[in-house]
Amino acid sequence: MANERVHCNRCQTKTLHDVLCKTVDIEWEELDETAAVEWTITFEMLQCCGCKDVVLRRTSEPNVPWETEVAFFPPAVSRHPPSWRLETTFPDTLRSVLHEVYQSLDSNNRLLPMMGARTLIDMLMVEKVGDVGTFDAKLKQLEGMGVISSRNREVLSAALDVGNAAIHRGHAPDPADVNAVIDIVENLLHAVYVLPGMAQRLRTNTPPRTKKGAKPKVVLP
Repeated sequence: MANERVHCNRCQTKTLHDVLCKTVDIEWEELDETAAVEWTITFEMLQCCGCKDVVLRRTSEPNVPWETEVAFFPPAVSRHPPSWRLETTFPDTLRSVLHEVYQSLDSNNRLLPMMGARTLIDMLMVEKVGDVGTFDAKLKQLEGMGVISSRNREVLSAALDVGNAAIHRGHAPDPADVNAVIDIVENLLHAVYVLPGMAQRLRTNTPPRTKKGAKPKVVLP
């Protein structure tokens, strides 16, 4: 069958896909005694010509002037989760919430990811300073402990405001703002849970400076 260009999650871009197989079915529903709506349901198994990953596409075409619905299984990944989430220093509880945030993003949601981002920041603050006071009070304590800087506190406060607006006022930010909030949360989690371990590994793997006049130590294989 002829191939076409669709999104590939593994290649992270649109690539040519072969249509491996295709089935077509008809579904219908009566609206009243004189009218009915009919849909043509098409399932296609598509395989990427590059990485050979496979995806299922479902296309629903009604016989009335309604919008055609197209769905992919698994859905297209809108934003790939960071690889550092698998680090052993990253808490399992936060990893679970982060996973659900990215699943929600893949479903083109905007409210739920912002609620999840707020939850991640709150979980981190409770772990570091305890479940006391307001968000602003917790942020100030984090700053006082040296976990974040004053500039970081302002940035995190802005991200929390978006989450609060999503929860309390049903605010659905545009995609650019959604990505900005996720960027902020990723940077916070990476800085607090991952970078210290990376720095420790660097210290362990880096040989110490040789004192002046001393002969460098030779390590034989």
